Formats: sequence, C-alpha cells, structure tokens
Amino acid sequence: MILVLLLCIGAAILSTQLLTRKFGFRDLTYSLAFSTDEATEGDTVTLTETICSRKLLPLPWVKAELTTHAALRFASGQSTVADDSRFVSSYFSLLPYRKIERHWRVVCTQRGQFSVSHAVIVISDLFGTMELSELFPDAEATLTVLPAVRKLTDVSEPPQQLTGDIFRRRTLIPDRFAVSGIREYQNGDAVRDISWAASARSDTPMVWQYHETAFPAVTVLLNLETRDTDRDKISNPPAFENCVRLCASVLGEADRLRIPVRLCANARIGAAPAETRLSAGGLHKMLRMLAEIPDTIACRFSETAQRACESDRQSTVIVITAMPTADILHFAESEPRATILTLRAMPHHLQYPNIHLIKTAQHKSGGADM
Repeated sequence: MILVLLLCIGAAILSTQLLTRKFGFRDLTYSLAFSTDEATEGDTVTLTETICSRKLLPLPWVKAELTTHAALRFASGQSTVADDSRFVSSYFSLLPYRKIERHWRVVCTQRGQFSVSHAVIVISDLFGTMELSELFPDAEATLTVLPAVRKLTDVSEPPQQLTGDIFRRRTLIPDRFAVSGIREYQNGDAVRDISWAASARSDTPMVWQYHETAFPAVTVLLNLETRDTDRDKISNPPAFENCVRLCASVLGEADRLRIPVRLCANARIGAAPAETRLSAGGLHKMLRMLAEIPDTIACRFSETAQRACESDRQSTVIVITAMPTADILHFAESEPRATILTLRAMPHHLQYPNIHLIKTAQHKSGGADM
C-alpha cells in the first residue's frame, strides 16, 4: 500500500514537472511600464508590473527578478543594492487565465536616464521540486529624471555675481523710440519687434533692439572633471551630481528672469557635443540635456571653454566645477568675463577674485514603499 502511494506521488511529481517544462512559459506574458516618461529629481513615480497567463496550467510560484539603477529607490524589503545597481524581486501565484498587476512606488533620488530591465522570470512546479528560468528581454521600462530646479536661496552664501549684475531683470516697458540696433530673434521676443526688412535681407528673423531691453547673455560651462587626474571617467560622482544641481539652479534663475542662456559641458550626448544654443525660455531643453549627460569625459575642460568663448564673445561666462583644477585656474586668469563657482575651497595661498566657493544645502530624498 505504501509502495503504491509512493508510486502515485512520484508519478504526480513527474507529471507536474513535465507539464511545467513543456507549458510553463507558453502563453505567459510579462511587461513593465512607468506612470510617466519624465520626472524630476525627488518625485515619486509608479512602476507597474503586469503578468498574464493564458493557459489552463496553474503556476503556483512565479518570481520576477529585475535590474535597475540604485538611484531609483524601491521598497527596501524587496530590493538589494550592489554598487550602482539595484535588484528587485517580486512573487506571484497565477491561476489559469489570470492577469495580475503589481504597483511599485519608486522615488527618483538622482537625475539621469534609467531603465528597469533584464527581467528574469523563475517558475516552479506544483510541488516546488524544480525551478525554470527564462529571460524576457522585451520587458523594459525607461524613465528620464530631470534635475530639480531649486531656488538660489537654497544655496548657502551665494556669490554676489548670482544676485547682482549678472542676473538682473529687463525693463517691462521698453522705450520703442530709443533703438540701439538690430539683432537675431531669440525665444521669448515679441512678434511686434521683428524687423521684416532686415529679416528678409538676412534670411533669418531679426528684431529691433532697444536701449531699455538690452540684457546680459550668460554662457554656463559645466565641468565634468572632479579632480585634476580625471581623464575619461568622473572619479567623484557625488560631487558632480552636486554640480548638476547647482547648474540647474543657475539655469532656473536665468529662466525666471528671462535672460538668454546657453549650456555647454565637456561631454558628448550620443555623437554630438553637450551644448545648447543661446535661448531665453529653453529651460526644459537644458534640464533634459543635464539628465542625459553621461559619466564619461569627452575632452578637457579647456577645449570646451575655448570653443564656447570663441563662438560667443559677448556673453558673461559662469563656470560650475567640483574643484578649481589647473585648467579652471588658467581660465579664471585669462578670461575676464568668467565667474567660477566651485564646491571645493581654494588653497589658502591662492586668491582669485572671480572664483567663489559655493556651499549647497544638504540634498535629501524620501523613502519608498510598495
């Protein structure tokens, strides 16, 4: 009797193993989706896992293993972090013809372009005597996180250059009888100020410029080199992220005051240099560029600074750097238009009037729950 019972149990186990091997992953779909394609640093978004079984075979134990960047913070009890990677696990029980959705609250703690991918589904038979795994390469969700635009009041001891002559408001009601010249059209200019005759001659929109609407243009140079020894990779990522946050604050202040600004960095995004055109009102495009900047250095800062200054000889130049490297010191001496904002103090024996130490407020981010 006992032998018959053991044979029945063995047959049941063997049959469930064979059925699981043959039909376990058949008609099984799995997908991932964020609640939005774009968020801001500090935001909480939702990641939705959807798993669906369209077959009669039940799956009593299903495990999904995901990989993403550590900057996307999931529920601590269901994720582990190793270096810059976060591994997330979730568990399901699927009855025949059943679809299950699981929603994760995810906190965006850092700017960047992130994906949740490398989904591996692990299934087991009814008795838990075997495990099978399969990669679902099409299950991927992507998210772009923009740096948060904080007020400059969040920066302790801001230099006068950020609150004085560089960032000043334009006159709201210009004197349209005091014409100072003609210039190229910029985003935010009034249509009524367009000089149609000059535009026709130059094949590009031109506008009248008045004395009261004269404004400072600003070129912001973001340095990826966090140490003098940096060549191909950023050696101090946390310091650089603080530079990005300060850069976003400067760009946000320029946008608030409608000051034309352009952003350049010694990096490449795809095949193109990381730089934008001069614009009053292009904040989102510049924040998007900041989010896309990788951790690889494309060229020395001196090359980027020289190219930016030669292409625009009128703008005020603001350099944002983690520390005053040798290239930065040389640029501060040779370029009278430059104001250097550094997160690391200068050596006591060196004094430069246009280099300013910036102390940013402590960056905080919230937790996450599933």
